[in-house]
Amino acid sequence: MNGPEHYRKAEELAKLAARYPDSTDAPTLAQLATAHATLALVAAQTAPAAPQLETEPTVAYVYKAAWGMTPLGTYTNRGAAQTHCMADATNNAEAPEGLSFEWFGDASEPGDPCELLIKVGGEEQSTEYTVTRVAVDAEYDPEADA
Repeated sequence: MNGPEHYRKAEELAKLAARYPDSTDAPTLAQLATAHATLALVAAQTAPAAPQLETEPTVAYVYKAAWGMTPLGTYTNRGAAQTHCMADATNNAEAPEGLSFEWFGDASEPGDPCELLIKVGGEEQSTEYTVTRVAVDAEYDPEADA
């Protein structure tokens, strides 16, 4: 069981113990609930750190995957956003076998969106799948609105 599963089990057992306080099983249920709550707490404290954003001094970036105007997700790295686009394109293709992908974009302009191209039988086709780097500000800059 992982941390959230232990937490849900602790809640379930605590509710049972509270629902039947006169039952001979109530103390056992309460002890089991406490054990699961403790395991959930330990799991939370020992969980790996959250992924770090790609950063430059005082600027962080996320990568927005989209199909046309439809957002697919926002990720802390470009590779994850591109993988989501390619998976979605594969899932929505009429004949997914034999597809190959290529990303088109200007590497010297990291702020520009890159577009997913699909190759079918040697022919390259444009898609509406894009990945765009988006700056995330650490604080509000009132001069930016001026």
